[in-house]
Amino acid sequence: MTTRLILHHYDASPFTQKALRMLGLKGLRWDSVEMPMILPKPDLIALTGGYRGTPVLQIGAEVYIDNQRIAQELEQRFPEPSLFPNGNRGLHQALVKWSDAFFRAGLHLVIARQADQWPEEFRADRQALFSDLDFNRIARDADHARAQLRALASLLEEQLSDGRRFLDGAHASLADIHAFPVPWFARAALPEVNGLFASFHHLREWESRVAALGEGRRNPVAAAEALRVARDSVPATAVDIDAGDTRGLPAGQIVTVEPDDARRGAVTGQMVVATATEIAVRHRNDTVGEVVVHFPRLGYRLSAPDAEIRPDALSPH
Repeated sequence: MTTRLILHHYDASPFTQKALRMLGLKGLRWDSVEMPMILPKPDLIALTGGYRGTPVLQIGAEVYIDNQRIAQELEQRFPEPSLFPNGNRGLHQALVKWSDAFFRAGLHLVIARQADQWPEEFRADRQALFSDLDFNRIARDADHARAQLRALASLLEEQLSDGRRFLDGAHASLADIHAFPVPWFARAALPEVNGLFASFHHLREWESRVAALGEGRRNPVAAAEALRVARDSVPATAVDIDAGDTRGLPAGQIVTVEPDDARRGAVTGQMVVATATEIAVRHRNDTVGEVVVHFPRLGYRLSAPDAEIRPDALSPH
């Protein structure tokens, strides 16, 4: 089984920062493919079958979408040091939705303060990505965004107020990785945040400790190399359809998977895995051959565009 890690990303993304801290905590060597910040992203789209977000972890012909799923895979393949040093796996993974709320508060404030200064192409891309936000009216809600951002940051300060080094105790965990990127990008993008968080002394010291986890050992590679690796590899994912799955769809069903909170792109393929925590689909194209794309279940919508079921869908090709 290959363990060559290829991360498709761009460093300015708060979501990439989560993946980097995971790689740093585990001290892993990995290959870096820098993707564009805005569309078009032809190499990434060819690999994923339609998903445009960052980061994406590739291991051979297996493609892992979203930091939730990336964390699960890294923990399974490289269990030590653990992302869950004190256990509490379910709680740590549930915090992803809290971190989404934290990110959205920061995002609202950044848009309110800066969107009118963004280059036209970048603004248009982000308006399409976050289509639920009205960029022309969001400045009116800036005071609320500031209050929410400070309230959410205050929870971190409270958790750290007993002198602990990290949110779960003496050792860094996935909880820290979920929380870290918001103050990281908010302080850089919005000078007012330093004043907003001025009384949160434990928070600032904690940020430095999480940043010090580093990013592991980065090795830059070209996108063409990553696509070649996918094309030369064979997916190893076994069929796993949970009998209690809410959709009751069979292996081989043609399905579409997409985020339920932003337009990061939809992937259509043959369903291979459907459990309480994961969806995986297989797709094929001339650029990458056959790959399996893995999504977390939390935050992703599964639909069956039609009732087509191919009896030979899971036979060897």
